[in-house]
Amino acid sequence: MQLEKAVEKKPNARISIEVTVDKASVDSTRESVIREIEKTAKIPGFRKGRIPRNIILTRFSDTIKSETISSVLSKSLTEILRESEYQPISEPSITEMGDLVNDENFTFKAECDILPEVELVDYRGVSSEKFTYDVKKKTVDRELEALRERFATLKPVEGKAVEGNYLTVEYFEYKEDGNPDKKQDNTILLDKGNELTPQLVGLSAGDEKDIELERKTDEKDDAGRTVKLHFTVKEVKEKELPELNDDFAMDISDAKTLDELKKKIKEDLEEAAAQASDSKTKSELMQKLIDRCKYEIPETMVQHEIDRIMADVAYSYRIDLDQLKQDEQKWSEYRNNLRPRALGNLKYELTLNEISKKEEIAVGDEEIEAEINRYAESRKQAPDKIRKQMEESGSMDSLRYRLLLGKALDFVYAEGKFDKENHLEYGAEEKE
Repeated sequence: MQLEKAVEKKPNARISIEVTVDKASVDSTRESVIREIEKTAKIPGFRKGRIPRNIILTRFSDTIKSETISSVLSKSLTEILRESEYQPISEPSITEMGDLVNDENFTFKAECDILPEVELVDYRGVSSEKFTYDVKKKTVDRELEALRERFATLKPVEGKAVEGNYLTVEYFEYKEDGNPDKKQDNTILLDKGNELTPQLVGLSAGDEKDIELERKTDEKDDAGRTVKLHFTVKEVKEKELPELNDDFAMDISDAKTLDELKKKIKEDLEEAAAQASDSKTKSELMQKLIDRCKYEIPETMVQHEIDRIMADVAYSYRIDLDQLKQDEQKWSEYRNNLRPRALGNLKYELTLNEISKKEEIAVGDEEIEAEINRYAESRKQAPDKIRKQMEESGSMDSLRYRLLLGKALDFVYAEGKFDKENHLEYGAEEKE
């Protein structure tokens, strides 16, 4: 196909394309469309494939025109983008189009987003802090207390319930006609965050009480409605923590003594703290680098990344995205709130990808195999099974790309300058 073309780089990683297709190419494409219609057209009174051309041209004139234009656009844009120095990441959109006239050239204009270029600064020797998470004695003690809480038991107590107790109850809701609905059993913790606590504190086993609660039918309902519940207390219980001794250590682990359990907990925490130290240091280092680089990220990439994040969030928190979309305002707010995170993710990835190109970093097959083996071991599955699943799902390239970015990050880290070490208490940030 003979083309005259002009490709112009525009802001925000976008290109505009102005194309003129010579009349001979247009006529050839049009003839191919007509012949295909001649083969398949059905008109009463004529045999398939035997319809006179003049009838075809009259009856299917609009189809011939639209399919010719579609074919010319597709072929010419494919050829131009294949030869272009730019890598498109979105389908071209037609911004201007001439008319299709026999024996005349055909012109049109189009635009599309392209893979953005990162204007890197010197990524060798970036100055940043080195973070070290320290495991202190109180960190180990906190973990021990968490274990005690996990293995705590509830024991019945006499007397009236106080805040911090648990109530095992039978309850039902009164229907609108005043009759009781289906009875249900539950165990209720009387803590400050429970709206039932003020009305249930002071009850003893065997006590009964009607209480009223206000419930909103939906988030837009300011007034809500009042429901009436009937509670029967079966037992009042309090939490009993296991005693910290050798028996406790043997009951919950393979340790023989409490000291041995503490040692194991400290070793596990130190391993996790080392990983957290490495992760935070690299994260801060990359942010320093990203803040110095320049990016032109097309909106297409931003929206795709927001889509990906929302899909992950929906899966993790069991959010129905179709239902969320019905509220246009809330849907828009969710997406806008995720925009900074999406831009941060893209800058991080684009920066490391660009560094991998400049440093000619590559991922070998043996590294792929090692990662598959590591993942298979963590899942307690055969490596061959994991490899087959990845090949069938087409995720092998994604794995290679993820490892590539990891190697680029390790390169930046190895070249970094850390003139200050910042010590943090491991677990304190999570506690806050």
